[in-house]
Amino acid sequence: MRYLLFVPLTLFVALAQVAAVPYFPLLGVTANPLLVLLMCWAIVRGPRETMVLIPVAGIFKDLITSDPVGASVLALLPVVPLAAIRERWPTESDFLPTLAVVAVASLCYYLLYMMVLTAVGDGPPWLQSPMRVILPAALFNALLTPIFYLPVRWATTLSEMVRPRMRVAG
Repeated sequence: MRYLLFVPLTLFVALAQVAAVPYFPLLGVTANPLLVLLMCWAIVRGPRETMVLIPVAGIFKDLITSDPVGASVLALLPVVPLAAIRERWPTESDFLPTLAVVAVASLCYYLLYMMVLTAVGDGPPWLQSPMRVILPAALFNALLTPIFYLPVRWATTLSEMVRPRMRVAG
């Protein structure tokens, strides 16, 4: 039931990433809203729910682009362990650590994506990519984080308030 709303939202964000985001570059790179959304979801809701959504989102994104099918799934896999590591160190606020984790997840995503593209013979320029693509994209994704983090946090809080509570008689 909890995926009823989030799967269509994830598919919509993947579609928007492919269709609209390339028209809004910043620092010469485009954002990865799908990665940011999944990372925010993993931080707020936990990595267990995100493990189900990563294959759905990644395969859908690869099917609507010319990228090798499965490349996005492999590149999105670090989201789960990074969220699990983040859960180990509770802090008073999740927002600032989420910014850092999104930046690290972005670095991992782009490095893994470049490895996959190199493995299939479509390799990007490895010497230029870190400074021209990877670092600016990680910064851009971190700047995009509040747009997704706040609604995910709000929706989670709202769903916890609405969810019926079980009472133990006794």
